[in-house]
Amino acid sequence: MKTVALLVKNGIGFGHLRRAVLIAEAIRAEGRLRPVIISQASSLSLFRDTPVEVVNFPLLHRVSSAVAEDSYIAVLDRLLDRLDPAVVIEDTYPDPRYLSLGSLAHRPRLLVMRRLDGASFDQLRTQGRFAAYDRVLIAQSPEDFAREGHSGDSTAAVRDAGGFSFVGNLSYAPTPDEISRTRAAYAPQGEPLVVVNGGAGGDQMPDGYGDRLFGACSRVAERLLAEGHRARFVFVTGPYYAGRPLRETANLTVRRYEPRLAALLAAAQVAVIKPGNNALSEALLGQAHLVLVPDVSFLEGLDEHAARVVGQYGGAVTGPDPDALEELVRDGLARPPRHLRPEANHQGLAAAVDAIHRLASEPPLPEVPRRRLMLVLKAGAGRADDWLERVVPGPLKGALAVGPDASGYGPVIAPLGAPEAGPKALMVGAEPPAAGPQEIVDQDIRLLVTRPTVPAAVERWLRLAPASPSPAVQRGSAVVASKGRADHFLRAVARAVAADEPACLTLDLSRLDDGEAAAYLGAVGDWLERQPVELIDPGTAAAVLGRRLLEQV
Repeated sequence: MKTVALLVKNGIGFGHLRRAVLIAEAIRAEGRLRPVIISQASSLSLFRDTPVEVVNFPLLHRVSSAVAEDSYIAVLDRLLDRLDPAVVIEDTYPDPRYLSLGSLAHRPRLLVMRRLDGASFDQLRTQGRFAAYDRVLIAQSPEDFAREGHSGDSTAAVRDAGGFSFVGNLSYAPTPDEISRTRAAYAPQGEPLVVVNGGAGGDQMPDGYGDRLFGACSRVAERLLAEGHRARFVFVTGPYYAGRPLRETANLTVRRYEPRLAALLAAAQVAVIKPGNNALSEALLGQAHLVLVPDVSFLEGLDEHAARVVGQYGGAVTGPDPDALEELVRDGLARPPRHLRPEANHQGLAAAVDAIHRLASEPPLPEVPRRRLMLVLKAGAGRADDWLERVVPGPLKGALAVGPDASGYGPVIAPLGAPEAGPKALMVGAEPPAAGPQEIVDQDIRLLVTRPTVPAAVERWLRLAPASPSPAVQRGSAVVASKGRADHFLRAVARAVAADEPACLTLDLSRLDDGEAAAYLGAVGDWLERQPVELIDPGTAAAVLGRRLLEQV
């Protein structure tokens, strides 16, 4: 049986580990692959009940010395060489240490990526961190991804570069029986539950977030107990909690770790939580009224995300202040259960597991591409719309045609004979179109064909009103055909494909009569058929340029 290695690490939270366990257990249940989790975690609590094999290392960027780090990495390299994984899976943050391991070189790689704020995704993309992966599974819906405020270049890379797909949020969904049993364990008399969780309990910054959150909620619990309120509080501090000791009372239970946290959150009437990806996802699947208390979190942008979630599902965003929290907790306890909630994403987990199985069973074989060329033909005025289709020889059937400016934006470039098929390109001169970039992109124009040097006015037009996704910019040259001198154009093609990938050339046939044009195109086709050159359409050119957006800049 082939092995799959899941490489995960966590610093102050459990989200990456919980997602890895969820995926690994689903792989194991199918029985076709052997999942092994290689983790870097300070607490092994989460692995206590999983049947999946786990090998745990310390956090390599926090070991005591460079010598210790080198030693651990050497052990990790030998371990992975022995495991011989068919697929390597990482979670959210591509780790340069893994990229440097000889045991993992040239193996199929897959990244499962939970939500990142727009600036953080841009940072990882421009560092070239995504380029090493055969597949990137984004654990969001396309709509939620769009709400993160990603740059036009990032959305273009995800759309065009290939390898990215959306599987929706991945989190554990407890069964009704699990929820019922957990509610009975913590509220045996049917008392309403207030569950407080700050993730795994670690602090991203030395600001005592956990101490302030649980300290404030302790005061709320005391006030409700003093007046005889039936509500019971459950604090799940997380194993990394380092605040002041918390004292249990008649209405307060404290747990450092709760393996049934998803079921406990689903059983709650009010959930007071740090809105990290996993805890928030699990709380949303239940009926609890949400009180979100953001903290600083690595690459997540919790304040903005919390505000969006509350706007969609209700609840409130506040700080760890006892008076504000008391008011919101009382309000949540007085309301009927929250009915607006997302559906459990079982199909997303199945899609992720299916992608892993496909990559393990059918690893993509590399291809050495031929030189790619966008060949654009201008028929010239006075010729029938289908003239190019009739006169172009077989080897040039992949050429493109410049259509009339029917859109009002400028000349549109589209495949011969199929002007409405697939993405299109727009030919841009010294001045930009009158419309804005977003209006043009909304017409499925993914590519702007400009002069060899992009005009300053066009660059300014793109910069001042950026579109999302941003259109790719393809520099191109033009050749006016002369009777009997096809060799001029052939030399231009040779120079272009040697200098640019992809290359773009426009051939203007307006000075040739029909017979001369047919002879000229025949000579070009005969020569091109013998060259390692592939004619491509605007969508393929946009995909090539989109993959370049994943390279380090």
